[in-house]
Amino acid sequence: MADALKERTTRLLTDYLEYCAREPGTPARAPSTPEAAVLRSVAAQVLQRHERFLSHYRGYRGNRVELVAQVEREILAHPQPLSWGRVVALLTFAGTLLEGSPSGIDQEQEPGDWEATVRQDCERLVDFLCNRLTGQYRAWLEAHDGWDGFCLFFTPMLPSWKRMLVQALLSCFTAVILIYFWKRLSRLYRRVKTSKKCVDSGFIYFNNKGYIVE
Repeated sequence: MADALKERTTRLLTDYLEYCAREPGTPARAPSTPEAAVLRSVAAQVLQRHERFLSHYRGYRGNRVELVAQVEREILAHPQPLSWGRVVALLTFAGTLLEGSPSGIDQEQEPGDWEATVRQDCERLVDFLCNRLTGQYRAWLEAHDGWDGFCLFFTPMLPSWKRMLVQALLSCFTAVILIYFWKRLSRLYRRVKTSKKCVDSGFIYFNNKGYIVE
């Protein structure tokens, strides 16, 4: 029997990650589904708000799936209840890893090798994220009306009070991923100095409740 939720999740992830992995300057395809359009829009807000931090992970040369798996364990398995905000935070980060570096392709790799690696990792990330979302977190997705619930939660045609709530969530859930990197990944990857430079320059801080203060 066909798994409708898994098929829809695969299509959404493929749409978004291929959108992120396209060559710089290449026109983007139109979103394939309503939830794909919503995800692109919400992820763009996260990217815009935290451009200086996330830009350091464009052109990433390490094991993308392994890194996303570590972040997934921290974000989705967080003591607080799962939320659409945490899901978007994870997918936004995964997409960032597939984007090319602003300075261009790594000089140690031929353009064809870089593209092949990104294409392969895109497929692997789709499989990994789909299996996690429709496996361990299936009950939560179904309880929140699946991707229809996702679209409803982030729809722009909301009362003003709920739009403000969504904006607050965008800050709060992004803080989770940033805190994770400061505490965990900084001692595992060679980009410690780059990340520390962002903090020292006053890019972003956290108050005692874990909220972003810029």
